[in-house]
Amino acid sequence: MSGPDSPTLTSLQLGQHCREIGRLDEAETHFRKALAAEPALLPARLELGLVEQMREDWPAARECFETAHALDSANPKILNAIGYCWQREGKFREAIVPWRLAIKLDANYAQVWQNLALAHEHFNELAEAIECHQHAVALQPEDANAHRLLGMAQLDYGLHDAARKCNARALELAPDDPEAHWQRFFLRALEGDFPGAWADYEWRFKLPARTTPDIDFKIPRWTGQYAPENTLLLHAEQGFGDTLQMLRYLPRVAMRVGRVQLCAPRPILPLLENMPSLNEVLPHLPQTPTANFHLPLMSLPGVFGDSLETFPNETPYLKAPSGDPVLPPKQGTRPRVGLAWRGSGSQPLDRRSLPIEALAVLREAEVDWFSLQPEDGSPEGFTDLSTQLTDFGATARVMDELDLVVSVDTAAAHLAGALGRPTWLLLSFAPDWRWLWTGNTSPWYPELRIFRQEQNEDWRPLIRRVLQALQS
Repeated sequence: MSGPDSPTLTSLQLGQHCREIGRLDEAETHFRKALAAEPALLPARLELGLVEQMREDWPAARECFETAHALDSANPKILNAIGYCWQREGKFREAIVPWRLAIKLDANYAQVWQNLALAHEHFNELAEAIECHQHAVALQPEDANAHRLLGMAQLDYGLHDAARKCNARALELAPDDPEAHWQRFFLRALEGDFPGAWADYEWRFKLPARTTPDIDFKIPRWTGQYAPENTLLLHAEQGFGDTLQMLRYLPRVAMRVGRVQLCAPRPILPLLENMPSLNEVLPHLPQTPTANFHLPLMSLPGVFGDSLETFPNETPYLKAPSGDPVLPPKQGTRPRVGLAWRGSGSQPLDRRSLPIEALAVLREAEVDWFSLQPEDGSPEGFTDLSTQLTDFGATARVMDELDLVVSVDTAAAHLAGALGRPTWLLLSFAPDWRWLWTGNTSPWYPELRIFRQEQNEDWRPLIRRVLQALQS
């Protein structure tokens, strides 16, 4: 590429301009014209990689950056770009390789340390992740995000005091960061400091990755005031389990407002029939609400300012719809136990689900096992009920016929708890906020017993403990 009037330079500049304004096809044409003239033109290779990134064609982008790396093997930024493409393809092990090479070239490359940390987190390699995050923090001591990410890894590893310090530093540097407030909510809730946690919980609507935004109905939010002449619209906003958990508040709400409307997902609606605290059930959010106030369902504990001692925990607060028995008649005295071993799979790293191969040992127990998974694929020796589990009403009817429900942290555990059924919760070492750090009981469900995974262990020792409890 020669002087300022060079056709190759002109093509490169035109391509950059087109890429910056989003005209990607034109940008690619210009960059390929430049490369046709000079195949070893590194800036054009890199720019072409950026075009493919913007298209989210990660294999094509990676190929561009790998070609660029062959032209400039000592450039850590190119290696970082290659690793990023692998990551976006969901291939984290492959991503680690160029990132490690980038660190060898530049040990002060903070972004790569952070990328490495997140890759190790993906594999639940938390000690390695923490070490990488610590490098990133040391290189960026004024970066709030670096402190927050280190704190999150420490939180998952059980280093509570260290996580709290990192979170405090992140909030000191960025007091309006919703992710730092969300992290503080988790820390407070896991420690049982619920009155202090609820204010942070309201920052959830500002999280950049949140899929359910806050809804502006042009009517005010309810703040818990007495309004006997008014109607309140409550609306579900998160997962099935969250909704089932918060339905406990309906009687308390009904004591303060004249009418209660509830918008909830269709699979939950059969449970809401004939609930005395509800005046109207809506399967969809109304465009023009008839209510005087509204409130997201998960904001109810904060409205009431509840603590561990004041949560409404009377069960059952839900009951199964009436209908014919679902299970075959009981034979002999063997207990009938239902098992839910898998969550929805919506989490990037599913720590809560059990590997199906680890369940075989449970057949040693003198019980009749029933699968509570709504999908096909029961373990050997488990009765598959997937065709009957059409909604939560149908699942509730099954649970009413069981002697015990054993579940990982998924909606089945909340449903069994809400029905007042004997329930054993199999909990990952890194628990969700509602289950607290420690303890074998729950403030939400008096009939629930918790089995906690020990640090750094797989699920097999916990399953053995469950088996021993069944046999005792």
